[in-house]
Amino acid sequence: MGVGSFINCVVYRVNNGLAPLKGRSICPRCKHQLAWKDNIPLLSFILLRGKCRYCGKPISWQYPIVELITGLLAIIIFQLSNCELRIASYNLLIGWALLAIFVSDLVYTTIPDEIVFPTMGLVAFFHLAGVEVVASPPPSGPNGFLGGVLLVALGAAGFFYFLVLVTKGRGMGMGDVKLVFLMGFLLGWPKIMVAIYLAFLTGAIIGVILILIGKKKFGQTIPFGPFLVTGTIIALFWGEKIFSWWLKII
Repeated sequence: MGVGSFINCVVYRVNNGLAPLKGRSICPRCKHQLAWKDNIPLLSFILLRGKCRYCGKPISWQYPIVELITGLLAIIIFQLSNCELRIASYNLLIGWALLAIFVSDLVYTTIPDEIVFPTMGLVAFFHLAGVEVVASPPPSGPNGFLGGVLLVALGAAGFFYFLVLVTKGRGMGMGDVKLVFLMGFLLGWPKIMVAIYLAFLTGAIIGVILILIGKKKFGQTIPFGPFLVTGTIIALFWGEKIFSWWLKII
């Protein structure tokens, strides 16, 4: 099963009370167990003409879109990681985890702990091990971990927790707080500032567009996780350059 199919499977399972890594894939409609030939990324969707082999009901476009994005993300991250296998592997794991969070919040309006916490563990391992990768801000090692990125993560999460209290959970939830902690943990300073700024900027733009085209009414909320993920991925690779550019124009 491809990584994109795996991401779709995990997102479905954690949002439907199922073990994320246990059991075979099933059709979300008829619950029939899928054969290996039903899980070939993109190809199965095309051959089946977008319908389940067993119940004939339409397969959500989420599945081929996520599979396509997963492949494109792998190519882009590999290039941005200078084609170094160790760096690319780490960044790919982070990128795929963020994609799973993006899809989960967009489709189910949830940011599952089952995805966020393991990703935190992965980032912590690399920080504590002092492994130099593109996504890990210096300094690394125990001192840098305790005195640097952990404080950044706590500060960012604390700010979002304050927003949750002020809005009484209407604008944001605790899932966003945990995701922002992961972002600070992953990005460090000053990339976290870039990621949060871009998240609010893109969120505001998309929100206005949705209101103008009649998809949302003023005052209605939209999932903020996808915007946080988008800001994180941009800041992961270009955060320092963007921050430097900001300093020049201030």
